[in-house]
Amino acid sequence: MRQQMVLGDFIFGLSRGFAYSTLSRGSDGGWSDLAIIASKPQSRQSGQKLEKLTFTGAAMYGIGMQRLDELRALQNKRAPLPLVDGIGRNWGLWRINSVQENQSNVIDDGTAMVMTWILELEEFVNA
Repeated sequence: MRQQMVLGDFIFGLSRGFAYSTLSRGSDGGWSDLAIIASKPQSRQSGQKLEKLTFTGAAMYGIGMQRLDELRALQNKRAPLPLVDGIGRNWGLWRINSVQENQSNVIDDGTAMVMTWILELEEFVNA
């Protein structure tokens, strides 16, 4: 089965009806500026901040609602999770900072026909 990414035991991909369409990755160089009177600031290395990943996507019907519930169940475990991409590269441990969804075209039984979602992860490094 092809997959885009696996977070813990949660699989992102078209084969599960839950693929992401964008992935944003932010990293920090660890620089800060020290203000100097009558001069430009001096740069100081203060250590890197944790990397952040933001996934966005759209899912359809009840299967999308179920997948979002699965992500929230992982979030509720409050534990770091391994992240591995579709080519087998291990990205290390990540924590789920937030899961957001927007349901639209909701039918009379409460099923959303379309859900857009955002998943925010942050690198977990406690070494």
